[in-house]
Amino acid sequence: MKVRCVYNTGEALRAYENSPLKKNEFGRFGSSENSQFNEITIGKEYLVMGIIVFETYQAYLIDDQGFISACPCQLFEVVDGEINTNWFFRIIDKDEDIYPFVQAIFGYPELCFNKKSYENLIVEKDEESQRIYFRCKIEQEKELAKYNRGI
Repeated sequence: MKVRCVYNTGEALRAYENSPLKKNEFGRFGSSENSQFNEITIGKEYLVMGIIVFETYQAYLIDDQGFISACPCQLFEVVDGEINTNWFFRIIDKDEDIYPFVQAIFGYPELCFNKKSYENLIVEKDEESQRIYFRCKIEQEKELAKYNRGI
């Protein structure tokens, strides 16, 4: 799945709030209208490595210049909606540290099978988790290249 960044501010997310917010109030995306998503670039295309279902919104797991993040889907437009054939789905258990903040995860096998994968990747910035992410990204890019060449 590929997406293109069309917004990178909290102001752009205001249209997707469930109810009107005051000027500097934080909404369901955890951002105010002054928030900036500096980890993404308007106009740039991203390979989606996972979809994180948070308590109040969904986010794409992407990276820009080596920085891995989960950004609200509403900041992007879908360029290619085909999902990787090797993706899995996992519901987050109530006893996990990331529950109820994270409800479910779609993505590459290691992201779904290791209960600490999201926390290690996004919160702890664990080097091994990042290596796994980029290894899976390379594999996914190769699969896309074969598909695009008709192999």
